[in-house]
Amino acid sequence: MKTKLVLLSLFGLCLANAQTLNFKHLSDMSMRRGAISSTIIDDNIYVSNGYKDTDGNATIIEKYSIKDNRWSIINSTLLPKRFANSETYDNKIYIFNGWGNSHLEIIDLETHKKTKGAVNRTYTGNAGSAIHNGKIYTFGGSGLNNAATTVFSDRFQYYDIASDTWHSLPDMPTAREARGKIVNDKLYVIGGFNGTSSRLVNVYDLNKNRWTEQYTMPAAISGHSLAVSGHKIFIAGGYNNQNFLAYFDTETNKLHQLSSNMIPRRHAAAEIYNNKLYIMGGSTATSTKTAIKSIQVADISQEALSAK
Repeated sequence: MKTKLVLLSLFGLCLANAQTLNFKHLSDMSMRRGAISSTIIDDNIYVSNGYKDTDGNATIIEKYSIKDNRWSIINSTLLPKRFANSETYDNKIYIFNGWGNSHLEIIDLETHKKTKGAVNRTYTGNAGSAIHNGKIYTFGGSGLNNAATTVFSDRFQYYDIASDTWHSLPDMPTAREARGKIVNDKLYVIGGFNGTSSRLVNVYDLNKNRWTEQYTMPAAISGHSLAVSGHKIFIAGGYNNQNFLAYFDTETNKLHQLSSNMIPRRHAAAEIYNNKLYIMGGSTATSTKTAIKSIQVADISQEALSAK
């Protein structure tokens, strides 16, 4: 079936009057890392892989206890890579994609031991991922099957956890490095990069199994991180605008820009827990020497977003 695209102009995604979020500093990670992936389980945030400020790629998973404000390394045997993805299901972390290899690594959070899953034959780095009903979706990226990183991908696929198998889905409308999240059975792919930063929001309906709407944002964004709170998808940091902070409202399809004291960063990770937005790691320039180990948190409750 031919995909139907609904185009919104810049006016359809207007910037609201910017509210200001106050970020507080928490306990730093053990090392400076950018191009990391993260996932959250209960009151713990897990940060995997990434590049180190001392050059080279990290091989660790580090756990942040929100309750104790404390970091600990739970596994240091990951394959070294950056711009990978991680998702969690049934008390396990699934780490896949990334520049360097096609392996799927599975970390059991009870034993902290690592096993391997099915090899992804069309892996990329700097792709997006999201999990829904026992399936891990991954889309876009660059460096398909270890090709040049300037070759951008429109591949869309999912990993079925129960059967340990990969499956193809309809290609993305536009090839690019991407980030996305699922809200109410719809995947929202927001921004990205394919030579220039993207203004696009592409929507894939998981029930209809096809790409449906396409929106155009008033601001182009890449090198960002995403986290979901209800019907809001928060966007933090960026390659060209490292101070970028906003949320995309999936009910109104509007982008609301925010101001804050967030440490400027790109290629960071973001998670949300109890109406609080956590931003971790990243870098401030292309050089890995500018990687940071800071984690910051801000209140994103409706009261905080409505405050003048």
